[in-house]
Amino acid sequence: MKTIKKYDFIIAGAGAAGLSLAIHMMDGGILSNKSLLIIDRSSKSTNDRTWCFWETKNGIFEDCVSYRWENVIFKSSTFNENLNIKPYTYKMIAGIDFYTYCINKIKKYSNIEFVQDEIIEINDLGFIETKEFKYESSFIFNSAIFNIPKQKSKHYFLQHFHGWFIETENEAFDPTVATLMDFSIDQKNECQFVYVLPHTKTKALVEHTFFSEKLVDITEYEQTLNNYIRNDLKISEYKITETEYGVIPMTNASLPSYTGGKVLNIGTAGGATKASSGYTFIFIQEQCKHIVESLKQNKSVQELLPSKNKRFNFYDSVLLRVLSEKKQPASEIFTQMFSKLPPYLPLKFLNESTTVFEEIKVISVFNKILFTKAAFKELF
Repeated sequence: MKTIKKYDFIIAGAGAAGLSLAIHMMDGGILSNKSLLIIDRSSKSTNDRTWCFWETKNGIFEDCVSYRWENVIFKSSTFNENLNIKPYTYKMIAGIDFYTYCINKIKKYSNIEFVQDEIIEINDLGFIETKEFKYESSFIFNSAIFNIPKQKSKHYFLQHFHGWFIETENEAFDPTVATLMDFSIDQKNECQFVYVLPHTKTKALVEHTFFSEKLVDITEYEQTLNNYIRNDLKISEYKITETEYGVIPMTNASLPSYTGGKVLNIGTAGGATKASSGYTFIFIQEQCKHIVESLKQNKSVQELLPSKNKRFNFYDSVLLRVLSEKKQPASEIFTQMFSKLPPYLPLKFLNESTTVFEEIKVISVFNKILFTKAAFKELF
């Protein structure tokens, strides 16, 4: 029989959500006289992903930001513009920098323990079983194990991507300008684009991203990346120093953050991923802030998460319906936003921080007949 170890809090999964919550709890004073256990199957010692987001001021993880840009390029077959996105700054955090920062901070606390182990089961009664031990807590925050339920009349997409960190001998990039989205590549009746994040004049991350219902073979990404680097970036000689690959669910199906007991789902498992874009990092931070403030007020597990914004849930559902029906290419939808609105406004809208008046301005640039029909289908 496995020994049961007890903690005040347990975080299952040390990804963006789990480690973000740990840092927010530390900074919020929640752990001054409490114990915390963090469990993950990985040692978090590899650069396995990057997170990109935009914000108007310094965030809690500003020390982790690897690169930042105030100008971005949006490009499609009908629009190509270098946009100044002030008051926003577009930021990139490398996975290894985030992990190192968080784990180094965790090591300073004797009441926080990080365990590398495989989670077998998470029980609503407050138990976690791993290969080695069994743990108990009144608050379990889970981002490690979850399923996305199949629900009638809901939309299911995947944001999947493959990127190359490349290095050139000659200067090939402007490190002050990032390519946010380049839809000029062959869409093949899907939503796909390339983005370029220059680190120096000779180094950049070039990534191929899909929004689609099914995954594609790795060779499709590689062919697009190779063609884009040679034909669009005009780079004939380059070296691939690292690669990354990821899949993010995009759905308007309800992901139950709380199903009873002592377990609360966080991050993507708790609905922090924006359904229409796959963006997650900023929404995780808002989720963590709310959890910490709720803990300070001694709220119960089921009261810890913020309620979802119904307006933006509806906007996401309408856009996912338009994408699923394929009556207008996604490239045209995004082009309408970035070509007809002030550069900051699409970003503010995607961050779910616009006013109703600003949302009316955004919605007004879309195909009114197409989106109205999609909205009615979602409503009725």
